Amino acid sequence: MFRGFIQKTAPIFTLLGAFTLGACSTLSSMDPFGGDDINYAKGADLSSQLSRADHDALAYAFVHAMNTGKPQGWRGSSARGVVEPESYAIANLKGNPDARIDASRGDFELTHMVETEMGLYVLTRNSNIRTAPSTKGKIAEVLPSGSGVDVVGRVTDKNWMLIAANDTVRGYVFGDLLIKAPGSELELAGGPVRMPVLCRKFSQRINIYSERTEWSGAACNDGTGWRLAPPEPEAPTADDELLGL
Repeated sequence: MFRGFIQKTAPIFTLLGAFTLGACSTLSSMDPFGGDDINYAKGADLSSQLSRADHDALAYAFVHAMNTGKPQGWRGSSARGVVEPESYAIANLKGNPDARIDASRGDFELTHMVETEMGLYVLTRNSNIRTAPSTKGKIAEVLPSGSGVDVVGRVTDKNWMLIAANDTVRGYVFGDLLIKAPGSELELAGGPVRMPVLCRKFSQRINIYSERTEWSGAACNDGTGWRLAPPEPEAPTADDELLGL
């Protein structure tokens, strides 16, 4: 069942780097396991039963799975498991920085500060959607003229917009190719200025002898390594909105 287990237990600090997070990060509240490393089993029923060697083996497999997009098995001293990487998302783009927006791919350049929550726009012509805010960026796709998009970030030092369509971040488009959607021209728009953070969903399973646990979650990487993401905030209910919550 668990073919291809990774048994290498290199020190985690050589795999993850430093974890000092910048002011724009949303992940600094995550508590590390045993000092400077990350407990990638946090929240799992069997987490407290894992040994140091188990955590090291899991960390190596987890980082490799997140980076490569390929499932990784691992075996420690008393446990074994599998990390299954799933789809991408981007955090730090909504009013609550822990909220995430699904992303179509994981190679977007996310090194620019953006003004968030700019609102609805329309493409004025067929437009290249790129992985970076530059004509040198790879073309991720082409959206046709008249497409409605949600501008989730306006790059602060360039005339480029990070856009989403169908609730999924698709890439960057040159600002001159967009106009405000009809009826939204007078709406106040623009949220906090932040740095987008790449995230990836995952599922895991761990076996310790006859015990087994499975769970899913997300991890985010602001450039300093993969850290488990906080749970997403629940969407407000109709009653909350009526009460102004």
